[in-house]
Amino acid sequence: MNGLKRLIRGGFERLESGLDAVCGPQLNPLVQLGALGWLLFWLIAISGIYLYIFFDTGVTQAYASVEALTHDQWWAGGILRSIHRYASDALVVVTFVHMLREFGMDRLRGVRWFAWVTGLLLIGFIYVCGITGYWMVWDQLAQYVALTTSRWLDALPIFAEPISRNFVSNAGLSGRFFSLMAFAHIAAPLLMLLFMWVHIQRYSHARVYPARNLSIATVLALVALSLVEPALSQGAANLDALAASVGLDWFYLAFYPLMDVIGAGGLWALSLGFLVLMAILPWAPPLRRPAPAVVHLDNCNGCARCFDDCPYSAITMQARSDGAPFSQEAVVDADLCVSCGICAGACPTATPFRRATALVPGIELPEHGIAALRERVASACQNLAGQPGVLVFRCEHGADVAQPSTGSAAVVDVPCAGMVPPSFIDLVITRKMAAGVMLAGCHEVGCYQRLGTDWTSQRVAATRDPYLRQRIPRDRVALSWANAAQRGARADAVERFIGSLAGRGDMALHAPAPADAAVQTAWQAPPRRLAGWLRWPLQALLLAAAMWPLGFLSARPEVALRGDNDAVVTLTFSHAGRPLQECRKQTPEELAKLPPNMRRPVDCARGRWPVYIELQLDGRTVFAGTEEPAGLWNDGPSSLFERFPVPAGPRQAVVRLRDSGRESGFDYSATADLDLRPGQNLVVEFRQPGGFTFR
Repeated sequence: MNGLKRLIRGGFERLESGLDAVCGPQLNPLVQLGALGWLLFWLIAISGIYLYIFFDTGVTQAYASVEALTHDQWWAGGILRSIHRYASDALVVVTFVHMLREFGMDRLRGVRWFAWVTGLLLIGFIYVCGITGYWMVWDQLAQYVALTTSRWLDALPIFAEPISRNFVSNAGLSGRFFSLMAFAHIAAPLLMLLFMWVHIQRYSHARVYPARNLSIATVLALVALSLVEPALSQGAANLDALAASVGLDWFYLAFYPLMDVIGAGGLWALSLGFLVLMAILPWAPPLRRPAPAVVHLDNCNGCARCFDDCPYSAITMQARSDGAPFSQEAVVDADLCVSCGICAGACPTATPFRRATALVPGIELPEHGIAALRERVASACQNLAGQPGVLVFRCEHGADVAQPSTGSAAVVDVPCAGMVPPSFIDLVITRKMAAGVMLAGCHEVGCYQRLGTDWTSQRVAATRDPYLRQRIPRDRVALSWANAAQRGARADAVERFIGSLAGRGDMALHAPAPADAAVQTAWQAPPRRLAGWLRWPLQALLLAAAMWPLGFLSARPEVALRGDNDAVVTLTFSHAGRPLQECRKQTPEELAKLPPNMRRPVDCARGRWPVYIELQLDGRTVFAGTEEPAGLWNDGPSSLFERFPVPAGPRQAVVRLRDSGRESGFDYSATADLDLRPGQNLVVEFRQPGGFTFR
């Protein structure tokens, strides 16, 4: 499992590196997949509201209203319908890619199981929304979706009568069906929005919107796709006939053709197996969790900086419990802590300048204590061999640091760059332990611990507490953001930073800056991007490459539903078999022994005989089967809905039914001479009274 995760993570990190060169880290879509999902959801919701204003919930009106939207006002309704479909397809893609990336990054185990499991629930809501949306159009694809979905649901032993019987013929279809679909299609997104909120509840400062330019580019790309490849209906639905083929939306309906191969029961087994497998991944194998952060109340003054900076809402501020003259104290929820150390980097008491007393901050990681970090820093700086020497605090999830060709670099690994208190930079620079300090984190936007790169940059720029003091020259402090695959960029940054320090001589501390002084920025290597004249065309090409599958796979390739010369015979009934025992009239003595509310003149035992039915065409048995009665006591009706493709032309049909306990013979039978047309749906139905009908 770990090998598979490393393979997937390596692939994503290489793709992210390539997109960084083309788009820049701030516009890299792979590190903003969750935020892109939120953007797509709002696009779907806004376009859906407009479409629903003009939608008519009627058997014939539904298709007509959608067609009028698409063609009569193509400039608004047509474009918004296309955006509605393509944004829905894009949401499926973004969700599964996001899921795969989190799996590869191993961000699903431990305390992160909650987001993974709620994400699986969101996938279910996405498919409910998408599938019910296709039903509402009521074109030939909607007819296929309705019949196939009903057949799938009928495999569950919870319905007294098959849902498929609602789609026997045009005459039996009610407009209430479309009202029900409209309700489901509106209720499901509302519930989905609720679970989206739940999904991010354990994340503080959750990013729910992508970068502005990325959002604009996404919307414009969807509009362009809607103009080039507008979403169209596939002909009005007709339950009395069956289309030869339909174009599937493969993002939502790819598993539907499997039902013809493995059956409805097999598809349920496959779906539930996939769901169970995905649900147990956070515990396969269980994560060996490092010790959570601990609070030392003797040094905690309740400043709440650790609370503000924790990416996972693992810290709360509560009333003081030790009698100290402070109003509150930090409390760590061990079940939510991922041991990133960002809280230690935020603590103002985590200063290495303390010598009179033991270096025990208000909060720290037991396995990465601040006192131990000071000792590691001192030891690393002593081992700097060449000049100028640089101390590098490297995030363990980022790129490695190679020794430069000139000067030297000492590396101190930390769980996250955000764990390093700014006072450690102050110590190294002011005590001249190294010529410069580099904070080497992982990806600039896709921080493994979510907020480490953001908080580190703001602390160095003195815009977030605890901040690096103004006396430290920022040209001696470097920031380097590179994921594990960007080793070349990391090596180049180290070389350039050391080169910028060469020949500088002793450092002169800056005087304290006035309150209105401009923000000082740390040294950073120039971004490794393509030239502008090449970058813009490549960005447009990438957008086109992302949109092409949405336009193609939303309706192609088509799936054949029948042969060109085939018709369809539908065999259906809902009929209660005869009682297992004849009803018996109770005597006055028997009635007197019963409570008043149970005194019925006739006693009928519960339970009915199963119904056996067989259909023959031209002497060949097409179907023969026994349908058990519904209900816990087997006293409900037996039901059947089956469809059979048969060659068109003249046929003789013989259908027989037995609903009693007789061992041979039949209770009902009928014979008919048929002339089947290609595409015709001939319904053979049994009703009581009346018997069999052919229509």
